[in-house]
Amino acid sequence: MINSESYTSMHESVSRWLLLICLAAVGIGQSFVFTSLPPIGREIGLADVRISTLITAGAATFVIAAFFWGSIINRIGRVRSVIFGMSSYAVTISATGFVLQEALAGHLSAEQTYVFVFTLRIVFSMGIAGILPSIQTFLIAHTDIKHRSATIAMIGAAFSIGMILGPAFASLLSNLGLTVPFYIIACLAGCAAILVACFVKDGKHVRQLEKPPKINWLKQPVMPFLGMSTLAILSVTGIQQIMSFLIQDRFQLDVAETTHQLGFVMMTMSCFSILVQMILVPRFRLGVVTLISAGVILGVSAQIAFIFWHSMVGVFVAMAFFGAGFGFLFPGIVTAQTLLVKDDQQSRLASMNASMQGLGAALGPVIMASLYQLGQWVPFMALILGLLFLCVVFTYCKAKFGAAFRTN
Repeated sequence: MINSESYTSMHESVSRWLLLICLAAVGIGQSFVFTSLPPIGREIGLADVRISTLITAGAATFVIAAFFWGSIINRIGRVRSVIFGMSSYAVTISATGFVLQEALAGHLSAEQTYVFVFTLRIVFSMGIAGILPSIQTFLIAHTDIKHRSATIAMIGAAFSIGMILGPAFASLLSNLGLTVPFYIIACLAGCAAILVACFVKDGKHVRQLEKPPKINWLKQPVMPFLGMSTLAILSVTGIQQIMSFLIQDRFQLDVAETTHQLGFVMMTMSCFSILVQMILVPRFRLGVVTLISAGVILGVSAQIAFIFWHSMVGVFVAMAFFGAGFGFLFPGIVTAQTLLVKDDQQSRLASMNASMQGLGAALGPVIMASLYQLGQWVPFMALILGLLFLCVVFTYCKAKFGAAFRTN
């Protein structure tokens, strides 16, 4: 017979894994759309610029919507927010697949398709913007503070796994039809929403029906770490943007060879990031100081390898360092944020952090591609300076708020 403590532990474990699966599903939806939309858009007659605006519109909407989700989560609850976000995800992805299917069949013009998909991308981003803050807040509330960095690392790993699986879904399922993957992924998201509704309960949430007082984030001690989040995501998306340019220019490859090598390079970065976040951080229960220090050291080492090691092996080693560095840096930064605010502010903090990460994701490709035009070494040198600046800011914050970090 199962005692109450065993049942509670098992229930919390099931809840944790269901929520992490939701995060992986969000990662799949994000990267899948990036992979599938460009070729389908061209097939139905959309210009490349218009296709890129669909992705940009979604990113911009995510940045804005995430900022407001904190108060919504406090009002309706963390679990309901996840269910709403995943349901919205399922509906909008399936609707996008239907619109593209009709366009490919010639039933919709390119202009009509653009308007419909543009609208659906905005609704999709508004819905999923609340998923990460809700899940992060839930897991923090149900995790001992000593295991907080491990929990944050698992959140990053789950999303990274989804980002890897997205292109794989697009490649494998597209043999069934260009729009079939949209319906299958929508079905997965819908099933995840149903499972969360049935099995995930949040007994620790207290609904805040009254409007909470405004937070001046610029005056909060957590603000430097929100800036670090932006820089960390900016560096990742920026590196991803320029890596194809670097490989093609440095080794004089054609498009097919560049794409082939790029896939392995990106996989290397993602695998090392996931390895660190899923195994090393939870296994050794690393604290904030160790995580951020290791992340900066590995990140700077990666940039130095990019600049001075001019071989394909050097690129792979640099991406391994970079992926591992991000695997340490991301949970360190986010854990530090959660230790500097009160429990009733966690959802608004998570929403603000998601918004700042979205901003970094939007700015990264533009900034790094612009710097690359000045020289192959320029973006990597800029990241070295950025990481060193991050280290200086963290050293100052550690001296000022070190007591909070020693609890983790």
